[in-house]
Amino acid sequence: MSNSFFYDTIEKIQSKIDVIKASSMCFVSEDNFILYNFRDELLNSVSAFNKLDTLVIKPSGGNIKIEQVRDVEEFLMYKPNYAKVKVVFFEDIDRLNVEAANASLKLIEEPPEYALVFGTTTRWNYLLPTVKSRFIRVDLSIPSVLIENINSKYGEIGIYFNFFRHYDLGVLLFLNDENTDISRIKDEVERIVKFSAKNVDELLNNFKLPLDLPENKLKFALSYYKFWNILINLNDKEFFYLIKDISQIKNDVENLSFLRNISALGSILLRDSMIFLNSSKWKYFWNNSLVYFFGLNEHIVDVDIEQIKNTVSYLNRMSTMRLANFNFEMEIFTHFFRIKRCFSRTIK
Repeated sequence: MSNSFFYDTIEKIQSKIDVIKASSMCFVSEDNFILYNFRDELLNSVSAFNKLDTLVIKPSGGNIKIEQVRDVEEFLMYKPNYAKVKVVFFEDIDRLNVEAANASLKLIEEPPEYALVFGTTTRWNYLLPTVKSRFIRVDLSIPSVLIENINSKYGEIGIYFNFFRHYDLGVLLFLNDENTDISRIKDEVERIVKFSAKNVDELLNNFKLPLDLPENKLKFALSYYKFWNILINLNDKEFFYLIKDISQIKNDVENLSFLRNISALGSILLRDSMIFLNSSKWKYFWNNSLVYFFGLNEHIVDVDIEQIKNTVSYLNRMSTMRLANFNFEMEIFTHFFRIKRCFSRTIK
């Protein structure tokens, strides 16, 4: 990622390094991709840092454990050998288990005079209050210049990329890359947008794409919303049979990743639904592209807000699920039926 995306934040740290030493900062964002890229840019850009005097702590088995905190304490016992400042970087610091969190309080509150403690999280409110109070919070967001570049580059179809700022930064970076074939992307987007119920097999094929490539993730996400554009106009019997078709891809996809991704996308859809119900101010929408895909203006009139909130909570749990102890077919049916129920009173 270009240094310019986080230039201001990194430059402030660089210029104030003597002032902020012996303190702790937590970088907060909705997207781990932003945090991971920022971490790399920060550690590689600040001249006072050196990788030989840097310790990165990552969750092990789902949590950051007290043994890892002990490693940090040992690391910070001695002054840096190769850098001006020793750096400890906790990834996903919300994963501190209670024992580790309590053990880390002193080192977060009072790092040695030659050290800095950094943390990252997408779930600031999951941190214990005693941990939060000891951090300087720094919010990171997708730089506006990136969105402006993409809108300028892709013209009218740029509207269909808005929701990626809340779903996957990697796709936006791919779209912004000078080597990305703009005409091919435009053709693919326009093709998906024009799909109808006759193109279900093609949409299902997009669901089967490996999601390690940003272009595939683009097709996957657009196909998910196009599915809803089709599903919402079906009667109950047709709806059931199409969901059954989706559940049959079990052997063609990585099950946990698939469920996480459709849960994240479903949550984005319902979030905009609540905004539509409660405000006429379009500037509050994350993704006006969903109005075009899903037809929010046609399908939302009088929906039970509590039903939407409960479903969003369910989807958020699924999008962060780590254990694979689930029934894939059942979760697919649950996903689509819960979302449909949010709109069942209003479908024309």
